[in-house]
Amino acid sequence: MPNEKVNILDAIGLAGDLTIYGKRENVLLIRDNNGKKEFARFSLNSSELFNSPYFYLKQNDVIYVEPNKARIAANNASRTQTFAILGSALSVLIILITRL
Repeated sequence: MPNEKVNILDAIGLAGDLTIYGKRENVLLIRDNNGKKEFARFSLNSSELFNSPYFYLKQNDVIYVEPNKARIAANNASRTQTFAILGSALSVLIILITRL
Protein backbone atom coordinates (compact mmCIF):
# COMPACT_ATOMS: atom_id res chain seq x y z
CA MET A 1 0.00 0.00 0.00
CA PRO A 2 2.54 2.61 -1.06
CA ASN A 3 0.04 5.45 -1.60
CA GLU A 4 -2.08 5.01 1.50
CA LYS A 5 -1.50 6.18 5.05
CA VAL A 6 -1.66 3.02 7.15
CA ASN A 7 -1.36 2.93 10.91
CA ILE A 8 -0.09 0.10 13.08
CA LEU A 9 -3.59 -1.08 14.04
CA ASP A 10 -4.76 -1.18 10.42
CA ALA A 11 -1.70 -3.21 9.43
CA ILE A 12 -2.28 -5.76 12.18
CA GLY A 13 -5.95 -5.99 11.18
CA LEU A 14 -5.05 -6.51 7.52
CA ALA A 15 -2.62 -9.26 8.55
CA GLY A 16 -5.47 -11.20 10.15
CA ASP A 17 -5.35 -9.66 13.63
CA LEU A 18 -3.52 -11.05 16.65
CA THR A 19 -4.31 -14.44 18.08
CA ILE A 20 -4.63 -15.06 21.79
CA TYR A 21 -1.00 -16.10 21.68
CA GLY A 22 0.40 -12.65 20.78
CA LYS A 23 1.88 -10.34 23.43
CA ARG A 24 0.10 -7.02 23.03
CA GLU A 25 2.32 -5.37 25.63
CA ASN A 26 5.59 -5.88 23.77
CA VAL A 27 5.28 -5.18 20.03
CA LEU A 28 8.43 -4.36 18.08
CA LEU A 29 8.55 -2.09 15.05
CA ILE A 30 11.67 -2.21 12.88
CA ARG A 31 12.09 0.78 10.57
CA ASP A 32 14.80 1.33 7.97
CA ASN A 33 15.70 5.02 8.13
CA ASN A 34 18.36 5.99 5.54
CA GLY A 35 20.18 2.68 5.89
CA LYS A 36 19.99 2.61 9.69
CA LYS A 37 17.63 0.31 11.55
CA GLU A 38 15.40 1.92 14.16
CA PHE A 39 13.74 -0.26 16.79
CA ALA A 40 10.69 0.86 18.73
CA ARG A 41 8.80 -1.15 21.32
CA PHE A 42 5.30 -0.25 22.36
CA SER A 43 2.14 -1.62 23.90
CA LEU A 44 -1.07 -2.00 21.91
CA ASN A 45 -2.95 -1.64 25.22
CA SER A 46 -1.64 1.88 25.83
CA SER A 47 -3.24 5.07 24.49
CA GLU A 48 0.26 6.56 24.15
CA LEU A 49 0.55 4.58 20.89
CA PHE A 50 -1.69 7.14 19.15
CA ASN A 51 0.81 9.94 19.87
CA SER A 52 3.85 7.89 18.88
CA PRO A 53 5.87 8.85 15.78
CA TYR A 54 5.65 5.16 14.85
CA PHE A 55 1.84 5.03 14.80
CA TYR A 56 1.75 5.61 11.05
CA LEU A 57 3.82 3.12 9.10
CA LYS A 58 6.32 3.85 6.38
CA GLN A 59 7.36 1.74 3.43
CA ASN A 60 9.27 -1.45 4.46
CA ASP A 61 8.39 -1.24 8.17
CA VAL A 62 8.32 -4.62 9.93
CA ILE A 63 6.04 -5.37 12.87
CA TYR A 64 6.99 -8.24 15.18
CA VAL A 65 4.55 -9.48 17.81
CA GLU A 66 6.24 -11.69 20.38
CA PRO A 67 4.45 -14.93 21.31
CA ASN A 68 3.40 -15.27 24.94
CA LYS A 69 4.02 -18.20 27.27
CA ALA A 70 0.60 -19.73 26.58
CA ARG A 71 1.72 -20.42 23.01
CA ILE A 72 4.93 -22.06 24.21
CA ALA A 73 2.97 -24.14 26.73
CA ALA A 74 0.50 -25.19 24.03
CA ASN A 75 3.36 -26.44 21.87
CA ASN A 76 4.80 -28.42 24.78
CA ALA A 77 1.37 -29.86 25.63
CA SER A 78 1.00 -31.45 22.20
CA ARG A 79 4.48 -32.92 22.49
CA THR A 80 3.65 -34.33 25.93
CA GLN A 81 0.41 -35.80 24.60
CA THR A 82 2.32 -37.55 21.79
CA PHE A 83 4.76 -39.08 24.27
CA ALA A 84 1.89 -40.25 26.48
CA ILE A 85 0.15 -41.97 23.57
CA LEU A 86 3.37 -43.64 22.43
CA GLY A 87 4.12 -44.77 25.98
CA SER A 88 0.64 -46.25 26.38
CA ALA A 89 0.83 -48.05 23.06
CA LEU A 90 4.25 -49.46 23.95
CA SER A 91 3.05 -50.71 27.34
CA VAL A 92 0.01 -52.41 25.74
CA LEU A 93 2.32 -54.06 23.23
CA ILE A 94 4.63 -55.31 25.98
CA ILE A 95 1.70 -56.72 27.96
CA LEU A 96 0.39 -58.54 24.86
CA ILE A 97 3.82 -60.03 24.13
CA THR A 98 4.32 -61.24 27.71
CA ARG A 99 0.81 -62.81 27.85
CA LEU A 100 1.26 -64.77 24.65
